[in-house]
Amino acid sequence: MQLGTFGAILKFASELEEAATNFYDEAAKKASPDLQKVFGDFATASKKNKQMIERTRRMEIQEMVLEAITGIDGNNYKMDQSISSEERENIKKAIEIESKTKKFYEDSMEKLGFLPNVKKTFAKLAAEKQERLKRLQSS
Repeated sequence: MQLGTFGAILKFASELEEAATNFYDEAAKKASPDLQKVFGDFATASKKNKQMIERTRRMEIQEMVLEAITGIDGNNYKMDQSISSEERENIKKAIEIESKTKKFYEDSMEKLGFLPNVKKTFAKLAAEKQERLKRLQSS
């Protein structure tokens, strides 16, 4: 699915963060105490990220240019977000979620460079995803 407009890209980003929130909330219920904290922290952060994306969308809507955006295909960022009974499997899925979401923000940041506030927001989100990856890989 091609994400060819500003609105489509931000809507997709919001959906990614909502799905991540749901995954981490559910994964935390099945995790060991240490990992419960990690997943709980990630769920809270993803919820805040969604709010930031929505706020950015509202702030930039007046500056939105109706030019077509090419090269962002939502299918490239699909991932398995089902919860496993195996903790190691949930960590692997979390790494996939963070990796693909980080890639989405980096790719979108390039395409939305004409909107500096959006570019800045996506750069911040990509950096956060990188930090989450480090945290997961040390778990």
